[in-house]
Amino acid sequence: MDDIYLDGRHYDRMFAPSGDVEFFLRQASTCGGPVLELACGTGRILQPIHDAGFASTGIDRSPGMLAEARRKAQSAPSSPRYIQGDITNFTLNERFSLVFIGGNSLCHLLDIDSFQACMACVRRLMENGARFVIDVYVPKLELLTVDPEARQPFTEYDDPDGSGRIVVTQTYRYDPITHISSVKTYHQFPGGAPEVEGSLQLRMYFPQELQALLRYNGMRLVGAYGWYDERPLTSNSPKQIYVLEAG
Repeated sequence: MDDIYLDGRHYDRMFAPSGDVEFFLRQASTCGGPVLELACGTGRILQPIHDAGFASTGIDRSPGMLAEARRKAQSAPSSPRYIQGDITNFTLNERFSLVFIGGNSLCHLLDIDSFQACMACVRRLMENGARFVIDVYVPKLELLTVDPEARQPFTEYDDPDGSGRIVVTQTYRYDPITHISSVKTYHQFPGGAPEVEGSLQLRMYFPQELQALLRYNGMRLVGAYGWYDERPLTSNSPKQIYVLEAG
């Protein structure tokens, strides 16, 4: 990912789903602690879980994201433990009652080998009876088939440095063989500043494929939801949220 995605201040403003914090708080209340978040980013989800009294650990490979997480934690009584690392290759001397990966971060696992390596790490760290929760969007076919050269509106947000409103557009190129979408974003800053480009790759995980991969990697499905209010997963769901156990 380019620098624009590795600045946690911009990231939090670009991607702000509603309802996910409350959902994961409910999961923590059901499972108890300790809690581990994979690809924890700026601690947007993990800090409230920690504030609710659950011992919490987050792992992320981006120093910029973790710096923002630690900065935000300065105003809290205490902070989760944040670790810089690769979610496909890490070890911790602890087991967890709840492990989760939210915010569509699963899409950064671009191939089957990376997916399986991540699942192997997760299984090693789950206590008996622990749960693993995945939150990722259902791929939208209309987005996968857009003209890859045509810019699409993406979002607007307030510049964290206070210069005004930032308008973001994007182009989207999907490879049906690899299921990888190559995304370019164009950030137009106020005041005539030069446009800033960002790019990242995202692996699309379709529901039947993802469920099969999870089962193949030793995970048993105990719940499937289509949104954070725990409504059932259906053909019209924007999200696929899976609650899993090892075995």
